[in-house]
Amino acid sequence: MTASSQEDRKLQELIKLYEQRNYAKAIKVGESFTKKYSQNGSGWNLLGLSYKASGEVTQAIEIFKSLTKSAPDSAMFQSNLGNTLVSIGRIKDGISCFKKAIKLEPDMINAIEALGLAYLEINEKEKARNSFEHVIKLDPNHQRSLYFLGNLYLMTQDWINAAKYLKGSNFGLSQSHYLECLLCLGKGKEFLNFYKQLTGRGVTNPLVGGLVAHVQELYKKDIKNTFCNDAMKHVYVGRIEEKDGFSDELAKELIHYHRSNKNDYRSQSLLHNGSQSSGNLFLLNEPFAKTLKSCIEKQIEIYKFNFAESEQGFLKHWPKNYELFGWLISITSGGNLDTHNHKEGWLSGSFYLNLPQAESQGKDDGKIAFSYRGPKYPAGGRVSERRIVDVKTRDICMFPSSLFHETVPFHGQEERISFAFDVKPLN
Repeated sequence: MTASSQEDRKLQELIKLYEQRNYAKAIKVGESFTKKYSQNGSGWNLLGLSYKASGEVTQAIEIFKSLTKSAPDSAMFQSNLGNTLVSIGRIKDGISCFKKAIKLEPDMINAIEALGLAYLEINEKEKARNSFEHVIKLDPNHQRSLYFLGNLYLMTQDWINAAKYLKGSNFGLSQSHYLECLLCLGKGKEFLNFYKQLTGRGVTNPLVGGLVAHVQELYKKDIKNTFCNDAMKHVYVGRIEEKDGFSDELAKELIHYHRSNKNDYRSQSLLHNGSQSSGNLFLLNEPFAKTLKSCIEKQIEIYKFNFAESEQGFLKHWPKNYELFGWLISITSGGNLDTHNHKEGWLSGSFYLNLPQAESQGKDDGKIAFSYRGPKYPAGGRVSERRIVDVKTRDICMFPSSLFHETVPFHGQEERISFAFDVKPLN
């Protein structure tokens, strides 16, 4: 076997491992491959992608930076660097990379779409729309960009245009969002028929769960919620103490990182008098990230144990593959986070780093409140149940991602600081 054919065979092995998502082995093989074939850019690229996929983002960034220097004309390397930077909240740096990639390859759909998603993170909606429309112009049936365009119309409650794009896409939650449009357009019969179709196809997720809970609560419809009936009965409050490994010092380091501008804040229209980190903080190569992840993973197991007898869909069909996605939210006096749920999660939670003593007379100031009512959905003047849960500093509150929740406004001298997270299914 010639040296060239042996190199090709090894590269194909690496590609196969990456495609199979066997990232640990891909890293091992990739390290060996790049050591032997140090000039093979494809091998380095696959090693970088494997590092990124396994959460070793620092190593991935080093590889992609090196590749962009050694191959400055490669749009793919620029785009991969941009995606990796965005994943840890360096949105503006990522945008710069995507622009360089598009300049090198003007019709590179992946970079154009990634640029649109990055613009969304910093609330540049028109620029995002232009990017997705550019993709659709290049590929009218591009499933992902049809979905993202539909989501842009959802943000402005333009249900008709949202439905037009979402109905034509099978990517992600497109069909579940189309169900949402049917409800908001007042098409009750079509809503129930399409929900039956989705259920028949085995579709269950927090978005559908929240829609059905809203219909059950406000319209008293006797339909089964395939994600979670009685979601409020599945709210759990625990504790993460210093003895569990997450010290006050690590908490201070996390808060300092949030305030240090090392990553860009995420645009969040629901948040008032506050800031939210961008990217996935669990991917950071920082002691606070690794320790907190370990503590939260243990709490998730406690949650599952406590509800081991539950017959709810989200517990019976717990995702085989998932990632933990985490971000930090800080709120100052007079602020709050409006009602929402986590459509791309499965189980959601908040770990409270600091809950200040409220100065006002409201005994519920700064606490978390739950409801079955979707804030954008028609209610017909009906009132939904609202449950306020008492939480304190170092409490961790977990709940099905379908459940709508908000923070109660507070007035005080200190910041209300919480670390929010989702268990997010992978495909």
